[in-house]
Amino acid sequence: MNKLKLNILSFLVPVVVGLAGSAVSGYAQSASATIAGVSVVGGYDYTIILHNTDPTYNLNSFWYGWIQFQNDLPSNPSNAGNSLGWNNILSGNSIMWSNGGSGTALLPGQSADFTFFSTSTPAQMTSGIAGESVAYVGAIDFSQSSPGDSTGIFAPTLVATPEPSSAAFLIAEVLGMLTCRRMTRLERVPCRK
Repeated sequence: MNKLKLNILSFLVPVVVGLAGSAVSGYAQSASATIAGVSVVGGYDYTIILHNTDPTYNLNSFWYGWIQFQNDLPSNPSNAGNSLGWNNILSGNSIMWSNGGSGTALLPGQSADFTFFSTSTPAQMTSGIAGESVAYVGAIDFSQSSPGDSTGIFAPTLVATPEPSSAAFLIAEVLGMLTCRRMTRLERVPCRK
């Protein structure tokens, strides 16, 4: 009988320790993001849409392009902004956005826009570890490994945006088709094909 109890205990102890360890090392919060870059003179205007995917916790900070005590964007960004009224702090080749108390928290299930300018291309912004980020429940405090304080590391997913010339061509084509349709109806003149 003692041997059976010992076998059960030898099985249960590692299981319980493993479960406790995974709970401690896990992140209570979660987030995801998309990034899109529009070509402008001298570089790209970027928009990141950060999604608070956690069902319970608000997010109050977002550090884009920073993991494990290293900045990882391919070039220094500039002209940072956001839709929540957070502080925009450029830190070498990363950006810290932090709610300094006058901004709005990013509520569970909600999204917000974060913007900046960079000379790096969209491909450079999303290759390798470039763009890997962390969002925080409170202020940015370097404790991303503390459970319940931050999200796990995530990288924004690149969303394709049409080049300005392609978008202008598409708009001109649609307007031309609509004008042709209207003329056909009013004057009963067929459009040329």
